[in-house]
Amino acid sequence: MDPQFNRDFSQVLSRARGSGITKIINAGYDVETSRIAVDMFREHDWLMPAVGIHPNEEAAESILHFQSIQELISDIAVTAVGETGLDYYREPASRGAQQELFGLHIDLARAGNLPLLIHTRNSIDDAIRLLEEKKWYRGVFHCYTGTYEQAKKILDMGYYIGFGGILTFSKQIREIFLKLPTDRIVLETDAPFLSPAQHRGQRNEPAYILETWHAAADLLNMTPEALEKILDGNATTLFSI
Repeated sequence: MDPQFNRDFSQVLSRARGSGITKIINAGYDVETSRIAVDMFREHDWLMPAVGIHPNEEAAESILHFQSIQELISDIAVTAVGETGLDYYREPASRGAQQELFGLHIDLARAGNLPLLIHTRNSIDDAIRLLEEKKWYRGVFHCYTGTYEQAKKILDMGYYIGFGGILTFSKQIREIFLKLPTDRIVLETDAPFLSPAQHRGQRNEPAYILETWHAAADLLNMTPEALEKILDGNATTLFSI
């Protein structure tokens, strides 16, 4: 859990429940938050833990502590491996170290038959290459901001594509979204980041998924209920819920 939720965590959960949310993929982004995600699952079994190290962490240092992530998976049945991936925008670590760390996550997901939560920024082609080299084809490219051509490659590999609050205000992302098959997309919040249009500049939270969901339904000229049925099926398949 991100520290931004420390002050009003119970109210955030209450708003999520009140919005009709019955399960949340609760992703760690380093060893500490991954441990917290596992501990939260023991108290709230609808907060489904994912464990991993985000590429914005110091990759070379994180490699030394990766065994702790492996131990968390051995300790409890987690839902996914991640958030992991490659970030060439900020480049907090060398690309080589980031790729090695991502490779460790891919190996861990494959060994445990788990989906990956994949972060990519200016790095989709390298992420695709590594996944093909490792031959693991289960997971989601989250908060997608790549091209349509890259999206087609991702779908051909068997991955899902996730869209967050950016879908509510980005013309470019909407155009890509409309070209993709609905049975291969999922919606997300990426809370506390990337709030949808109505809440831009504010901390994001799970309940705000409703705004993205309604925006997606409008774009597809579908009723929210019809789209919800498709998205629930996609998430159930992706995460084996």
